[in-house]
Amino acid sequence: MHQTSPGAVEEDSLHVRVLYAAEMLIDEEWDEQGVCSTYWRYYVNYRTGPAVRLHDGTRYELPPGFVHLIPPWVRIDLLGGHGAQHLWAHFDIVGLPGGIVREVFATPASLPLSGALKATAEAMRQALDQPQARVRPDAIFSIKAAIQCALAVLFAGQSELNQARISAVTRFDAAIGPALRQIATDLHRSISVPELARACGYAPDHFSRLFRAEVGQTPAQYILECRVALAAQQLVLSDCSIDAIAEACGFPDRFYFSRVFTKRMGVPPARYRRAQPSPLTRSARRP
Repeated sequence: MHQTSPGAVEEDSLHVRVLYAAEMLIDEEWDEQGVCSTYWRYYVNYRTGPAVRLHDGTRYELPPGFVHLIPPWVRIDLLGGHGAQHLWAHFDIVGLPGGIVREVFATPASLPLSGALKATAEAMRQALDQPQARVRPDAIFSIKAAIQCALAVLFAGQSELNQARISAVTRFDAAIGPALRQIATDLHRSISVPELARACGYAPDHFSRLFRAEVGQTPAQYILECRVALAAQQLVLSDCSIDAIAEACGFPDRFYFSRVFTKRMGVPPARYRRAQPSPLTRSARRP
């Protein structure tokens, strides 16, 4: 009979998905107000000056010598230190519900750039210097290594209570794990509570109570938030039309999508697309 050592990881239910990564000199175009992303941001700066202003007006500096992680759903203003060399990545943690992120990671975090964090950041810089870095597997893995190293340090610094809170929903054998994985792969279609309950082996009412206790949202609220999050990413990181994004993210039509998106993000999809900083040429995007 196979036995697993106490410290082994039997199943990997957390994954980093890189959306975009680059190195650049910050200029005046970096300055933005009211930025609210549904993905994480990894920043390493090589000169003083860049900062973000939090929703309460607090200025949070982003000095050199640190890896700065800005969680999703945190509303910020980007304040440029123009001319600063800036290493950055946008990424998702697949398998970690947004409600847990907001509960545990409510503000940016800065981690000293030393040891493995420094080594992986430098490897990421070198990888991005390669031609076609965005499609080279070695470059992608170097970027992920830098992000994952920073996340390992960030998560290790959490309290035992927060560690347990995260583990309860991210373990591969978590009670609602099958439902979370199904939602992640089936956002483009209608997903019912009875269907999710069957995947977890529970009656619908018991499943709904358990889901809300673990995630902090009803299944319907969670599905809607996942769709809004995916749509927000596509608005910023793709040139797809708003109609196409609405359909791909499981909304029945553009008008319903616009109403739901505006309620959650504070602005309509078209205005959100115009306001958010993006590596894409804005003129190439379709309304």
